[in-house]
Amino acid sequence: MKAISVYATMLLVSFASHGASPPEPGSTIPLFDGRTLAGWEGNTRLWRVENGAITGGSLTETIQHNDFLCTTREFTNFVLRLKFKLAGTTGFINSGVQVRSRRVPNDHEVAGYQCDIGDPDWWGTLYDEARRNRVLFPTDMIALEPALRRADWNEYVIRADGPRLTLWINGVQTADYYEEDPSVASSGVIGIQVHGGGKALIQVKDITVEELPDTPAHARFVGPPAPAKPPRASPLSPDEQRGTFTLPPGFEIELVASEAEGVGKPITVVWDAAGRMWTMTAFEYPVDANDNKEIAAALYKDPRRDRVFVFDDPHGPGPHQPRVFADGLAIPLACCLTRMARSSSTAPTFCFCVTRTRMAGPTSAKRC
Repeated sequence: MKAISVYATMLLVSFASHGASPPEPGSTIPLFDGRTLAGWEGNTRLWRVENGAITGGSLTETIQHNDFLCTTREFTNFVLRLKFKLAGTTGFINSGVQVRSRRVPNDHEVAGYQCDIGDPDWWGTLYDEARRNRVLFPTDMIALEPALRRADWNEYVIRADGPRLTLWINGVQTADYYEEDPSVASSGVIGIQVHGGGKALIQVKDITVEELPDTPAHARFVGPPAPAKPPRASPLSPDEQRGTFTLPPGFEIELVASEAEGVGKPITVVWDAAGRMWTMTAFEYPVDANDNKEIAAALYKDPRRDRVFVFDDPHGPGPHQPRVFADGLAIPLACCLTRMARSSSTAPTFCFCVTRTRMAGPTSAKRC
């Protein structure tokens, strides 16, 4: 059983994502023989083989609408590798690689995940083509730019494994997306797009695929049901608020603290190496000094109401009673923990509170 802690009326869920290198090649099969379009289907007036590469589009004629060359078979879990080169003269110069996709009946479109290609910031973006019609994971162009070779050959590595899709261009991870909608197709064709509206030419070669094992049913994350309706209008009691939360299967929820323990309007929550939980109040938030100069000025006169709290053991059934680490603050907005001190920003000052004991033991300070 997995536990999620509820702090006052705030639910905190965090994910860590780190750029990783593309997987090493395994047992691959070629999807292109370098000479013909065997294993592919599409408009042969637009798609052909030139100089050992699948070539689509034109540098002299404007592409009237999006067009796609697709594999004749479908794939589910795989690592796709290919080299691509995009060129163009006028208009919208764009292309992309479709995965887990389907042709739209009686239409030129293909619906599914598109691993995008093109300026200004489409390179490596994951887009949902002709389905949800939105960016699913944008590219960090600052990270990709040094490795990108415009108007030259680049390498795409695309890993689709269960609900997770990860993209790399020239070894730089550009997208790492987790599909939360179980109704979205987990298999489909692989395709190459030339985008309409420009004189563009896309070339692709060295296309291989490594098929991966099927995804176990328990490996797919199942999200929570629709939120429950509150029993009455806000404000709600902690128990009433907790009753409105809905959780994924296998998770449970625990109340850590509430306004009854003196914790009002918490801004941030941090943990130290000893497992203690730190937070602070911001009772007067928000106050706009532009509109309420007198009220704002009064906040920074004694006595100031806000405090930094420490929960020495926030685990297990609550609510838990915190200790006051620092008081006399006005709308603290951040808390930074170091080995021997705690820093807290509280306009218009930055407090540095030195602890009397080491981080692993009890900590206390009366005032910053």
